[in-house]
Amino acid sequence: MVEKEKIDEFLKQIRRQRPIVHCITNAVTVNDCANVLLAVGASPTMAHHPLEVEEITAGASALVCNFGAIGDYEAMTKAGETAHSLGHAIVVDPVGVAGSGYRREKCQAFVEMVHPTCIRGNYSEIRALMEHCNTVTGVDAKDKNIDVEAMKQYALKYKTILIASGKTDVITDGTKVMYCDEGDELMARITGSGCMSSVLLGAFLSVSPDIEGAAVGCSFMGLAGERAAEKTKNSGGGTMTFHHYLIDEISFM
Repeated sequence: MVEKEKIDEFLKQIRRQRPIVHCITNAVTVNDCANVLLAVGASPTMAHHPLEVEEITAGASALVCNFGAIGDYEAMTKAGETAHSLGHAIVVDPVGVAGSGYRREKCQAFVEMVHPTCIRGNYSEIRALMEHCNTVTGVDAKDKNIDVEAMKQYALKYKTILIASGKTDVITDGTKVMYCDEGDELMARITGSGCMSSVLLGAFLSVSPDIEGAAVGCSFMGLAGERAAEKTKNSGGGTMTFHHYLIDEISFM
């Protein structure tokens, strides 16, 4: 668990620096991703066209590529190469690679091409990347456990921070392993909580592109989820109420 003082320290830096986070993300969650970045104090930009992404990325502080937007792969590669050349934080969200060999192949090629700072997916997506196989149909996680040693080996091989999100988030840079137990089961019942987590990581890693920045980002999202869930239950609301409270709590933290 990350200390609250450490989260406060990171939030102050984000709100002072107001990093621009360039997100190439899927149409299902693009609005939520923009709003959570604004709520945390960062500045989102959602440029997807291949002819503009290099210029946009050059002016940003971090890049987030979500493979739910696989149709924008050309834009991802151009933006990724630019971000890598400039030393910007790069976050990869391997949405859907657990059930699509095409996405998994393209995601792995992207990882080897741009050397991302961080890869964050659910347990099933991370296992699919590590084992080069389908692990589930669809985008929801079915795996309840993850091989931490295999994660460390993958992180070391590709010099990245690997995050497997689930009931407990497992975070490793290949040497250190950190765990995040914050969060609530309601987070898995709305579309986009993982996508929102990934873009928030872009903001946190722009401040500190290491395992500490990743762990603080995971804890921040988890705590916001816990607070939103408590308010939802007290109000008698459902998943849409939780969705609204989640973005509120991110802005209140």
